[in-house]
Amino acid sequence: MTDPILRRPILLGGLGLLLMRRGEAAVPVDGTLRGVLERVYIGWSEAMRRGDLTGFSRHTSRYRQMCLRNEVVSLRQPWPRAVFRGIVQAPPLQGLTCVDAAEHGDTARLAYFGRVDFGLDAAGVENPVVLRFLREADGWKFDWIQYVNLGRDEAARQALRRGERKWLESPQFRLTGEYPEVPKPCREPYQVAGLSVVALGCRVTVELNGGVHRETVENDTGGRVITGGLRKGVNSVAIQPEVLAGASDVRLQVAVLTRQGKAAKELWKWSPSEPAGQWKPRYDTTIFVKSAAVVR
Repeated sequence: MTDPILRRPILLGGLGLLLMRRGEAAVPVDGTLRGVLERVYIGWSEAMRRGDLTGFSRHTSRYRQMCLRNEVVSLRQPWPRAVFRGIVQAPPLQGLTCVDAAEHGDTARLAYFGRVDFGLDAAGVENPVVLRFLREADGWKFDWIQYVNLGRDEAARQALRRGERKWLESPQFRLTGEYPEVPKPCREPYQVAGLSVVALGCRVTVELNGGVHRETVENDTGGRVITGGLRKGVNSVAIQPEVLAGASDVRLQVAVLTRQGKAAKELWKWSPSEPAGQWKPRYDTTIFVKSAAVVR
């Protein structure tokens, strides 16, 4: 089970194995857009390396700043200085091959392939990485990183070396064209907690406390720090599950974790009592926090 509250907040999105079609011809990269976006990313990465708050604010999208602010506050860490304390570094672009530069509406991306160095393992194998950007009134701003770990899929790596780009059409990499709604600032939590979700063969949306925290997981495992954490007393939970078409092996579990020392402690767990084909469209329940790290 994932442990979202034992990880420091970083601007990364991890993805699993990709299945790619082979032999796609390479498409020319938009050099002008690439140059503009790379300058933004380099400005952001240098600000992160120096711990430069002014540079970070100038190069990071308003949306991402508020998401990070809420995550840091939800962990009871000092905002904004906690952003610069992570051990993961912004990967340099030197040595990476740019395979895509695209924009759509207020969204844009750069995609690279090569040995991506996050400062943890400079001698790693080749993998793709996608940099995301949002357009604001004064230009493009850096948003977040999608890192793709291909694991032992050498066939996929060979396809990328030949210029394969079909993978960028997958839903997780598409550009929506729309600037996302900036979340409202949350309060410091009574109980720091994280949501852990297993949704195999199904799609589930989980909302806590009327939508203060909301996330969706589809045919995957996931979970994040709960925005605003848990309140003292009653915390509402709304779960909306849906079995995916053609799914044969379906599993759904939602859990809330907290941190106890360096280990995770499970506070609450839920799974539907009905078989997958008989799930209700929505389940409403509550988590009652009696005192810190104690629920019923």
